[in-house]
Amino acid sequence: MNNTQPELPGMPDKPQGELFATNQSSKSKGPIYCLGMTFENEKDRRAYFTELLREKLKDPEFRSIEGFPIGEDEDILALSDPPYYTACPNPWIDDYIELWEAEKPEQPEGWTYHREPFASAVREGKYHPIYRIHSYGTKAPHRAIMKYILHYTNPGDIVFDGFCGTGMTGIAAKMCGNKKEIEDLGYIVREDGIIYQETLDSEGEKQYSPLSKIGSRKVILNDLSPIATYIAHNINSPLNYFEFENEARKIINEVEHECSWMYETKHTDGRLGEINYMVWSDVFICPSCSEEVIFWDSAIDKEGGKFLDEFYCENCKAKLSKNIIERAWITVFDDILNEKFTQAKQVPVLVNYSVDGSRYIKKPDKFDLELIQKIERLKIPYKVPTEHLPKGFNTDQPIKSHGISHVHHFYTKRNLWVFASIFDKIRNPDLTILVTKLLFRNTKMYLFSYQNGTWGAGGGTTAGNLFIPSLSKELNIFGRLNDSLKSRIMVRDYFNKSYDFSVSTSSMSKFAEIPDEVMDYIFLDPPFGSNLNYSEINFLWESWIKVWTNNKLEAIENTIQGKGINEYRKIMIKCFKEAYRLLKPGRWLTIEFSNTKAYVWNNIQSAIVESGFIISNVSVLDKKRGGFKSMTTPTAVKQDLIISAYKPNGGFINRFNQEAETEQGVWDFIQTHLSYLPVVKTNNNVLQHIPERDPRILYDQVVSYYVRNGFMVPVSSREFQAGLRQRFAERDGMMFLPQEVAEYDQAKLR
Repeated sequence: MNNTQPELPGMPDKPQGELFATNQSSKSKGPIYCLGMTFENEKDRRAYFTELLREKLKDPEFRSIEGFPIGEDEDILALSDPPYYTACPNPWIDDYIELWEAEKPEQPEGWTYHREPFASAVREGKYHPIYRIHSYGTKAPHRAIMKYILHYTNPGDIVFDGFCGTGMTGIAAKMCGNKKEIEDLGYIVREDGIIYQETLDSEGEKQYSPLSKIGSRKVILNDLSPIATYIAHNINSPLNYFEFENEARKIINEVEHECSWMYETKHTDGRLGEINYMVWSDVFICPSCSEEVIFWDSAIDKEGGKFLDEFYCENCKAKLSKNIIERAWITVFDDILNEKFTQAKQVPVLVNYSVDGSRYIKKPDKFDLELIQKIERLKIPYKVPTEHLPKGFNTDQPIKSHGISHVHHFYTKRNLWVFASIFDKIRNPDLTILVTKLLFRNTKMYLFSYQNGTWGAGGGTTAGNLFIPSLSKELNIFGRLNDSLKSRIMVRDYFNKSYDFSVSTSSMSKFAEIPDEVMDYIFLDPPFGSNLNYSEINFLWESWIKVWTNNKLEAIENTIQGKGINEYRKIMIKCFKEAYRLLKPGRWLTIEFSNTKAYVWNNIQSAIVESGFIISNVSVLDKKRGGFKSMTTPTAVKQDLIISAYKPNGGFINRFNQEAETEQGVWDFIQTHLSYLPVVKTNNNVLQHIPERDPRILYDQVVSYYVRNGFMVPVSSREFQAGLRQRFAERDGMMFLPQEVAEYDQAKLR
């Protein structure tokens, strides 16, 4: 056990069940119990563990841990909330595991763990208020993950997610103790806490069978990205919403008092209004007359809501297309860097504003243009992120297409000013999430689009990209800030006041110096091939929080990082081997997979198997609505796949090592493997074939397992097929254990 904190004199001992409790009325008031210690309040707790982390950061060996983020000590400390969350590898993970194990209820004598794979297709949407607290490249709805956690675990079990993103697995583990959330999944929770699911009896009549038990699970979250782990910690943490809202509104009011004049406009009758958004258009040069062509004025069918493939120069009437005209460029002076830059010319073309509660649209007038010029002449009195975009696959487009080479170039001057002012005034790091939610949306990347007959409806940034559109929508930040605050407050009733989780920032390839076989269940949603370049996309966010992803071990295909499919596969093997090391024998690993390329799918399967896991089932996770790419790209995957794999239990492994060179070892493997396969698989009450029970697939599993463990397979394919049918029952080309046949036959009759 890695006990890094010293004992404090005079600290009273606490019962194990109270080690992670916090005061029910307030997060900040005491007493606070944390890792066996008592503090007067959260401020004292945070200060104490921050000093321990400060000393830890001075250790070169600690900083050499795989995936250690890029950043100064003070920035890492400012972002962290130790011991619950560290913006670096978390040195208290081992302490949490030991305490959580001690808290587990005792199981009855003779109890053994066994679950079939969760074989049903899952369909959960993205519109739950928790899901919408904060955007991110990809994430699974927490209600979908809940179904897997309820199926595979018991209350108090330890769940691990090594690619946690924004922490939906943490939310799911916590919501396993929320009766309403469980019932909204279609389950029934009885007074004794037993959860029942609807099934069919032998006559095809509805009945309810026990599934699980209500109660939150403990969860350890990890990600390579500091912005991901910051969001994961924040949305999983208990929060004093009264204090949070008061502090947030105070800052918003201060900044609004300072900057609201930047979003003023004039109505036709001279009354002042407030800008809701302003539309900016690219400008091109006509090759015939060399005059400027404003994209919005010439290349848009405004009534039909379409971008025209061909259009005409308003000056010389020459027929044009976007492929043959060149962009207009201007040289601008950047007063932040004190340098001149050449950037694509964009001009304001539309203003959507409100006066006395009514909304209007107009072309920018003299007042609007002079206001923009005035703001451009002023110098922002706060620090702003000025990092140069790294060389990358996604950073190439904004640099080449628009000359956006630094982080602050993604923002208009007034939006940059407002963000910088807010960051300057934040003293409580919990509040930063209100701004990080907007840092991606309130940029020049926000597309002005046409939807349901209306210009300005829909739109947004292109997920997983740094794309600058030809029509961008500059949003008024203050309206978005209030929406962000409301979305955080809206979820207050979902969370209890305890810390049932721990968050770390490091590579999954070597997660932490903790013992083997300590996790009860693992859920992973890893990066897949070249789907998303997370470190490049997150660079924009992370430049504001001053801690960046160390992408040396980022699992990705990226030629600029020098990573092809082989490098990606090697990193994923390391990650899955670490998952295998951490998982208890006989327990389950669930992997969410999304990629259109067969070779990536094959490499993922190979990496899973090579690490020691045995794949049991593949089913569908339907998020109901995908991102922009998944809805518009013909080759995009509309549904994710869920891979269920298990770690063989210790008894089988010991027997196999003794029997591997005999035929008995083969049948022992099949006997064990069949018990980990789904017996019945249905889709819309239609019985499905289970390919994993096909005799040919079973032989492939035998060969794979033997070769991976360094043994020769003692039977040929023909001998295997004959022996299989002698020892096991066959139905519809699938093999079953004797005790499974009745269940399958009843399902088939139904």
